[in-house]
Amino acid sequence: MPRNVEIKAIQVTFNVLDPEQKRAYEHAYRKTNSSGYIKRLIDRDMTGIAPAIMSAQTSIPSKLMEDNFEFEVESFV
Repeated sequence: MPRNVEIKAIQVTFNVLDPEQKRAYEHAYRKTNSSGYIKRLIDRDMTGIAPAIMSAQTSIPSKLMEDNFEFEVESFV
């Protein structure tokens, strides 16, 4: 292990009673390296680079298209 390493952890929690969060949890859990997978997602978000397959297959839900849509943090906690 390199000498100059300082490991820090951030906990991610999922409400598995919420179908969307359960689906996300199960998807991430199936990855061999869940931590590395989540770090790559964060890196892609920070750099603005989305995988081509994702942007080609994903449509914006109609709720997000509404002018009065408000983001609710509670739904992700």
